[in-house]
Amino acid sequence: MSVRSEFGAWANRLLRPLNVQFIPGTSPDPAVKTYIPARKTIAAARSEGLSVSEYIDKIHVRPGASRAAIQEMLQIAGLSDKCETVCEIGAGSGRFAEEVIAALHPNMYEIYETARDWLPELRKLPNVVIRDSDGRTLRQTPAGSVDLVHAQRVFSYIPFYAVAGYMAEMARVARPGGTVAFDAVTEDCLEEHMVSDWIRNGSIHHPVPKQWMLSFLTERDLRLAGSFFTPLPPGKLEVLVFHKKG
Repeated sequence: MSVRSEFGAWANRLLRPLNVQFIPGTSPDPAVKTYIPARKTIAAARSEGLSVSEYIDKIHVRPGASRAAIQEMLQIAGLSDKCETVCEIGAGSGRFAEEVIAALHPNMYEIYETARDWLPELRKLPNVVIRDSDGRTLRQTPAGSVDLVHAQRVFSYIPFYAVAGYMAEMARVARPGGTVAFDAVTEDCLEEHMVSDWIRNGSIHHPVPKQWMLSFLTERDLRLAGSFFTPLPPGKLEVLVFHKKG
């Protein structure tokens, strides 16, 4: 463990009784940023006269990318009207949650998020319920209870075992006929320019084999409804949308 990691662990042990968490804002790799800190991001967005969502898209992806991804995801899923319950893994700044809520007006929007500094912003969203997140499970969500469970910009950053665990959990909590959606760096994303950039500069992103995902989720009664690509500079992510057997 690095000195920085040891300091973070020590600080979190001291801060735990206060319900505060120390979260590093940068990676040891100078070419990448692993985390978007709330206070700094909110201040920067205000200084530019942008919403947080607009600012993050502008700086990290491209303008309008979050809205476009959610619109296409919902179109493939066949979701356009009000639904009862949505669950999101790793909502972060809430930029994808905002789009889903505006489109579907759910009665309850469950969020599992490990970055505590974003929680005050997430609580401002309509009908949001913040669940206790252990970074692996959806343990507070009953089986077969959710109309849409999704994760955006999550699975490319976390270890494979966590991805597999979350996928199993998504299949568990989706109701019969419900939708499971997420993005990942699949083998179809690994174009030459993206891989070359990773070789030169390093990367925090972790590819997940698509055929394994399809087999794993088929065994859990999920059928692929469709997929599309969304930007992940310098390359792209694949968004996959599944329906659960009714």
